[in-house]
Amino acid sequence: MRVLITGAGLIGCHAARELVARGDQVTLFDLTPREDYVARVVGGDVRLVRGDTRELPAVLEAVQAAQPECVVHTAGLIGGNAQQVPYRGFQVNIGGTINVAEAVRLGGVRRLVHASTQGVNDLSQPQTAPLTEEFPVGGDAVYAASKVACEQVLKAYAAAYGFELALLRFAGVYGYGHYTGGSGIGQGMHALLQAALEGRPAPIGAGIPESNEMIYAKDAGRGVAAAVHAARLPHQVYNIGTGVLATPDTIMQALQRVIPGATASRSGPPRPDRHARQQPFDLTRARAELGYEPQFDLEAGIRDFVAELRR
Repeated sequence: MRVLITGAGLIGCHAARELVARGDQVTLFDLTPREDYVARVVGGDVRLVRGDTRELPAVLEAVQAAQPECVVHTAGLIGGNAQQVPYRGFQVNIGGTINVAEAVRLGGVRRLVHASTQGVNDLSQPQTAPLTEEFPVGGDAVYAASKVACEQVLKAYAAAYGFELALLRFAGVYGYGHYTGGSGIGQGMHALLQAALEGRPAPIGAGIPESNEMIYAKDAGRGVAAAVHAARLPHQVYNIGTGVLATPDTIMQALQRVIPGATASRSGPPRPDRHARQQPFDLTRARAELGYEPQFDLEAGIRDFVAELRR
């Protein structure tokens, strides 16, 4: 299958790696791609195109050149990077998504897979059981609000023009990356493991919440590939995670099993979350309809991440 992926970051490159392994023809579209990172994660069997999702002609040219059967949209700003300049955050996340949807329409692409986030969940609502895809959404931070808007925009586009749509709500993604988009969890886990490898006290930074669901990047890539290759998409929204909450304590326990003797402490106050995540994702729909099953629990993800850093 021919696949165009916007964003050559953590999810984009690990999705490309999984798709290339399945024999797909993959094109990565990114504003400032790190060629060394792409080569390290994906390998050489991928085409790299430089461009900005905020510029519709550039996105259209990439679609016309790649002739994809599926477009995977991962490009965007995360967390503090989106919040720093709200206009830019909305322009990149919402404006870029509209351009991708328009290019999908004009290019006659059959399926669009969009990287959404657990951040759309409105955690002020009662969390009495694992969160299904029907759990209420909302948010007043730029990142959460933009992702909620993107989901609604894409649903409307798909209804108007008839292309297939998968909105993948990822848990907090961590793994070997460069975090240009601003992933607090990704940066926090990288700093934690790098310090432990060097024999220093591992900093538990503000990017690591007191309670959160996390997913290793290779599982995130597998989730994307599952959505790309699913024969049917009976629904549009799918939770992609592990179904297990992580805390600083469980992270450290897993790390100490991988690197005996590692120590850690908070490097500053935790991220101020007005409403804590009390329940993990319900993965029933993704398992049944996409065939998605996480392969890395927290310890396995940390073990593989440490191996990548050593390499």
